[in-house]
Amino acid sequence: MKSTELKNILERFDKKELIRLINELAKLRKDNMVWLETKLQGPEKLQESIEHYKKKISGAFEGTIKLNVAKKAISDFRKASNDRESLIDLMLLYVEKGTEITISYGDMYEQFYYSLECMYADAVDLLNKWEDENLIEKFRPRLKAVVTKTKGMGWGYHDMLSEIYYDELGEGDQE
Repeated sequence: MKSTELKNILERFDKKELIRLINELAKLRKDNMVWLETKLQGPEKLQESIEHYKKKISGAFEGTIKLNVAKKAISDFRKASNDRESLIDLMLLYVEKGTEITISYGDMYEQFYYSLECMYADAVDLLNKWEDENLIEKFRPRLKAVVTKTKGMGWGYHDMLSEIYYDELGEGDQE
């Protein structure tokens, strides 16, 4: 079913039917409930939602690595909340967890590094797009720490993160 078809059907429902349907959807999966809480609740509930998404991301790097699960958690949060700081936090957690895997278990495969590089670049791009110096300075230590930790890693991973960091955030000489 396409979005427009769904919208047309939902427009025929009365308020009670919509409430029942949304409630059923929320009960169907915990992720649905967390998404709704993130979307509908105020800042007081935001921290609980962020913790849920952090657990999803961290869990995706345990055992069998599931990058798609971690990326979906970030995407879901991004659609539910406009909290910029938390979004960057989740994006960097993704890169940090991937980097930790490499430190613990050795070189991974090219697509793995490419995914981490893209997430890192997206986070830096958002910071630059928003032009919020306080936010940039808040995350600068974590962004730089990842670059430092990746020194010597394969597939050009360190080189790419270093290039993004120094070219896009304009800090001093490259390592």
